[in-house]
Amino acid sequence: MKAMKKKIINKRVNGDSEELHALKGFKVLAVGNGTIGEECALSIMLMNENNVAVDLSITEEGAYLSDFYALTEDMIPRTYED
Repeated sequence: MKAMKKKIINKRVNGDSEELHALKGFKVLAVGNGTIGEECALSIMLMNENNVAVDLSITEEGAYLSDFYALTEDMIPRTYED
């Protein structure tokens, strides 16, 4: 069996959405540059006390939220076996 990283999918979010309310209690872990498709984005990695993370990406067109994913103790996305 080989280990692989779970693919992270981004979903566009608007204004006062349920997805944004789910981020209550998350703290900023990292900020950097990224892309959504071919568009440049400000990428903010958020994490809660249970090592669950989510990426919030902001572009000129809007805000995008990734799926929630687990981090290891070294703050690396957890790998999953096939």
